Amino acid sequence: MIYRVLLLLAIVVSPCSLSAQLSLREYIDMVREYSHALASSEAATKAAAADMQIARKQLLPSLDMGAEANYEMRDGEHLDWLVRADITQPIYLGGGLQARQRQAEMVLNATRSNAEVVYRDVLYSAKVAYWQLSRAEIYYRAIERYCSIVGSLRQVVERRFMEGYTAKGDLLQLESRMSDAEYQLSRAEQQRLQALHGFNLLRGADPMCDARLSESILDTIYAPVRKDINEVVCSHPDYVASVAGREAARYGVKVVEARYLPSVRLNLYGLMIPKGAQRDVGVDGGVGISLTAPIFHFAERREAVRSAESSLEQRAIVVDEIVDKISLDESNSWTNILSTQSRVRAVQRSLDIALENLEMSTYSYSEGMATILDVLQAQISWLQIYSNAISAQYDYAVAVAAYSYVVGE
Repeated sequence: MIYRVLLLLAIVVSPCSLSAQLSLREYIDMVREYSHALASSEAATKAAAADMQIARKQLLPSLDMGAEANYEMRDGEHLDWLVRADITQPIYLGGGLQARQRQAEMVLNATRSNAEVVYRDVLYSAKVAYWQLSRAEIYYRAIERYCSIVGSLRQVVERRFMEGYTAKGDLLQLESRMSDAEYQLSRAEQQRLQALHGFNLLRGADPMCDARLSESILDTIYAPVRKDINEVVCSHPDYVASVAGREAARYGVKVVEARYLPSVRLNLYGLMIPKGAQRDVGVDGGVGISLTAPIFHFAERREAVRSAESSLEQRAIVVDEIVDKISLDESNSWTNILSTQSRVRAVQRSLDIALENLEMSTYSYSEGMATILDVLQAQISWLQIYSNAISAQYDYAVAVAAYSYVVGE
């Protein structure tokens, strides 16, 4: 298409740095390595994994050791001391330890899924930042080209004015248009620098560091194949995390119930104590079984279980909400792809017409067959459609990135 050639030519012939070009994949890798959000989610996953190991080890025997010493001053001074070692093995705690272990596993699953959400967020942010910089650079080159077009026309008007073929009003209108073009160029430069700052900060570079992109919103960006909504929902990390949260709440009910059930523990102990008049060291030990059974807590158990069950109901509602949200996001994202595709095709046709109209108006004015207003109107129309073309290409690139975010590609 003509407008693609013009836009790419505006970039190629423009001054640029000697730095290596950066592809989208390379930029994404930089953002991933620098991302604080990913580092934080990784730390949260490690903490959840450690909590799960703690819950598992509570099922194993524990060894504790203690010592005590007393110095007696009556009936003859002597030192009494005691060293005791205890090995305790939970036998039955109302199923609380097993439920706590399963709960910790569900929390770990939810944390991992939340980390996947963070990863998708970082991926999407990187793509948007990359395409934003691409759009800002192309728009800046477009305004530069617009300034060049206005400047060339001004030279024609100045020559015709000096030769007496045009009125001074035409020259003044061109001066005003040139001033407006320079103003727009300044704004485009500001937008380009702001996009560059955001681009660099995401990858941990100096905000003013120059960057050259090897990919552009003008490149062919293929739309992903639409996935089955059930597959999208079931594989979405938000859904997986919400289901894991619901199951964690379900095991939480069992943990609460176990507090009010009988518990049995096996205890093996060993003692080292002084014996006899010579205060020789004696060793003793034994085995014991402890049974604890809650009897009455003023209906505390009923209220505690009711509270845990309410949390479970809330988690179940969250799962349903997440399903609806994912379905809505997928539908909207796919609709955005189709709509932006239509806008891209429409603006391609309009730009070809606007460019031809601009060329004809400029030629007709130089030949004295059109007024300066005709040329100015053709310039404005061309610039507006030019801007629409850039916006349409950017919107399409972001729409593809958004759908990939939802479906996990």
